[in-house]
This record gives sequence, C-alpha cells and structure tokens, in this order.
Amino acid sequence: MNPIIRSLCSAIAAACLCIATAGTHAAVSTETLVVFRSTALDRDTTYIAIHPDPLEPGRRYPVLYLLHGATGNYRDWTERTSITALLAGRPLIVVTPDGGEFGWYLDSPLQAQSRYESATARDLVADVDARFPTIPSRNGRAIAGLSMGGHGALTLAAKYPDTFASASSMSGILRLEAHPGKWRLDTLLGPLPESAAEWARHSAWALADRFTTPGVALLFDTGTSDSAALDDNRRLHERLTNRAIVHEYREFPGGHSWDYWRARLPEHLEFHLRTLAPDAGTTPPLAGQHIADRFQRLYMERTLAYEQENATTWSAESATTRPIVLLGSSTFHGFEADKLMPGWLVANRGISADRIGLTSRGLLHRLYCSVIDLRPRAVFIHNGTNDLGALSRTGSPTVEETAACYAEVVRRIRAAVPDAHVFIVSCHATRGEYERIAPFIAPFNEAVRRLTGEATDPMIHYVDHYTETVGPDGLLKAEFSRDGLHLNEAGYRVLARRMLEALAANGITP
Repeated sequence: MNPIIRSLCSAIAAACLCIATAGTHAAVSTETLVVFRSTALDRDTTYIAIHPDPLEPGRRYPVLYLLHGATGNYRDWTERTSITALLAGRPLIVVTPDGGEFGWYLDSPLQAQSRYESATARDLVADVDARFPTIPSRNGRAIAGLSMGGHGALTLAAKYPDTFASASSMSGILRLEAHPGKWRLDTLLGPLPESAAEWARHSAWALADRFTTPGVALLFDTGTSDSAALDDNRRLHERLTNRAIVHEYREFPGGHSWDYWRARLPEHLEFHLRTLAPDAGTTPPLAGQHIADRFQRLYMERTLAYEQENATTWSAESATTRPIVLLGSSTFHGFEADKLMPGWLVANRGISADRIGLTSRGLLHRLYCSVIDLRPRAVFIHNGTNDLGALSRTGSPTVEETAACYAEVVRRIRAAVPDAHVFIVSCHATRGEYERIAPFIAPFNEAVRRLTGEATDPMIHYVDHYTETVGPDGLLKAEFSRDGLHLNEAGYRVLARRMLEALAANGITP
C-alpha cells in the first residue's frame, strides 16, 4: 500500500499563533498524518508528525517521539492536549505513533503480531528519518509518554541508548512485575512466576542498570493520588538513586488523568528541548552515573548491599521472623546490635553522613530497600544531625524543613507497613568542634517528638536519650562523647537501654 500523507493544520494554532515569531522559527505547527508499512508488525500502521510550518529549507530538526497510554491511540496527544499550539515557534518535530491498545511497546515472545518495540524503535524511527528533515542520530532524538507510554519511553531508551538521548515519563507503569493479571500483560509475557525473567526483560525498574553508562537524560513524575503509578515511580526513583544515576523525579498533586498529563506536558517538552537543542546559556540535563563524592559512593555501596541482602538474607522465604530495622546515619551505622541488643533479629540500615532526604539522597530516597521490603515489626529512626550541621554552616535547611521531611519519612513507613511500630529516636547533643550544631538539637527533637503520641498515631513513639546525655550547658556530656559528634561506648549503652525499654513498653519481645 502506498503511504498516504495528509496535512491537517491545527485550527487553534492557525487562529491564535499566526503572527511570525522572531528569528527563524515558524509561527505555526502542522499535523501530518502518515501511514507506513511496519516490518515488525507486518502491516500498515499510522502516526502523526507535528512539525513547523513551513519547514526551513536546509534545516534539520530534532524529533520527540511521544507515546500514548493503554486503550489509547496515536490521536490521543493531538485530540486531548494543546500540543500543536504548544509547539508553535519551536524547532522540534513531535511524532505520536500507534502503540496498540495494550502493546506496551515491547516485542511479545508469545504474540507474533504484537511487536511494538521493534515497530517503534526501528521501523518508525527509520520512516521518520526518511520522510522528514530530521537530525538522524541519537543526539537528535528523544522519547516520552504517559502511563503505558511512560513505560515504553523509559524501557526503549534503556534498550536503545544509541537511538535516544533523553527519555521522560508521566505516570508511567514502570514495574511491570508488580501488576500480574492486569492490562493483558500475562497474555504478552506469560504468567508469573514462571515467566519472571521475561517480565524483567521489559520492566523499567528491572532495567535500571542499563542507565549507568549510556548517558540518557531522564525525567519522570507522577501524581500523589495515582494509585496505579505512584509506587512504581517511587521504586524506580530509589533504584536509580541507589546506583547514582542522575535523573529528575517529581511528584505533584493529581491522579491518573488527562488533567494531570496536560498540566505536565509543557515541562516535558522543555526538558527535551534543553537536551536536543539547548538555547545559548542553558545546560543540557546531566545523564548517566555520577558519583560526586565519597559520601555518595558510600551511600551507593550500602544501598546496593541492602538490595542484595533483601533478596537473600531477608527474603520472605529465608527470614524466620520480621526484623527490627535501624534506619539512620552514623549513630546507627556504628550501632553494634549483636552486643547492644542480644537475642534480637536486627537489620541495621544506617549509613554514615546520611540525611533526612531533602537532598538528592537520604532516608526519604531509600525507604524500600532500607525498610519497606523487610516488612519489619518495628523501625527505629535516628537522623537529623547532618541536616542540622548543614543548617549551622549554611543556614539551610531550617529545623522546620528538616522536621517536615522527617514527618514524610514516618508517614510513608506507616502507610507501607501499617502494623509496624515506628520509634523516633532523639538526636543527642554535640560538643567540641561540632558545638555549633548543639543549639539546633533540642528544637529539632521537640519538632519530631510532636509526631508521636496517642493523639497522633498510637504506633509512633518517641525514644529520648538526649536528656540523659546532655549537660547543663546544652552540649553532649564528655563521658558520652567519642569525638564531639558521635557517642562512645557509654553513650551507646544509654541509647540501647532506651530503645529496649521502648520495645518492652509496647509489648515487643525478641
């Protein structure tokens, strides 16, 4: 069948944006409908190319491939959003292909007619490059999508790093193995657990390691009310963070809806324009694996070790009982549970220099590997001193900001493991060269103590070892100090005694 090309001028763009813009950019964009033969699908398929009108003679344009979600089609983006108007004056071609009602942008090992991975990453790209004045290299190509299409964007970028320079996802379903029985995935990939390897081959979460080397710029976001995608997105964010893979991750109010996707589309377009055609004075997004300092390396080493331990020592099959988790920074990193809590099954998830999570790493960014996947009976959290140390040096973050992030850590743990007790452990004071931190300790302890108690949540408790270890001058007593910042053995004994008393008071036994 001969290709059919039909130009459809956007009425909105023509009516509102016909005044020529400055420079060489066109004032309006045109939608061109293309039908072409896909070798992978062994049939004709369709896409819409939204491009500047007119195309400048001799100029080549970057291309953004924009993928639709499940039950949708190639018309979704042009019919449900104002993308054509948004692109007016932009030196960019956007292509909206057809990924099938439930094609998932993968090559099914079971359904010969469902090969949307090859149809998109190979056949479609080749046709667009042959038909339009594109930049026919990875530096001229980006890929994005929503829901099923968000999954497709990230997985195709992971599988074809030589084809795409950037990828982004809105409300992506990013951990396929968490959704057996849904959205015809079993039909495409086979049942779980028998076909687990096949599911992992096509899951963005399982493919995270692919992004350590190719340098694909990544952006993904989801709505905080999105029951379908929120957990997947948080898990992928953590998995990338654990590997020091640079990415931009955001959460916004909203659900799995076109209202959310319409609101998010402009930022995604800007992200890819910065990657593909950066304006003078702007810096394209970083990509790939970046280990900024020794603390980042330590963080990565520990979190990857936790992932491995969860799959072996702490797996549901091998653990005889649910553990007590210690979550925090250096105080817990150096906590010798075998000596201080003999007879207890303890998972120590402390990392020296770790913070609450207001930065690109910290407790908020590692809750799955450190806590949630262990299904603990109880969690002790000891953290905040490093954030307060930054406050003492730079004036940021404030006590209130740190406490608010701490509250979000507690909230997520309680939501994910609702029968687990959460013990908020006070920060101890400091002295010597760390004396500058001491004035912030008591206000911070009071702020996080307010998260506890029967009136708030009977499963959240406060463990006070500050009072016993602080002197009348507000500094850590010398008899409990190792170096002015950390506890010595006597200080650890006080901490352990308080923790054991809290467990006993709540009926928790070894």
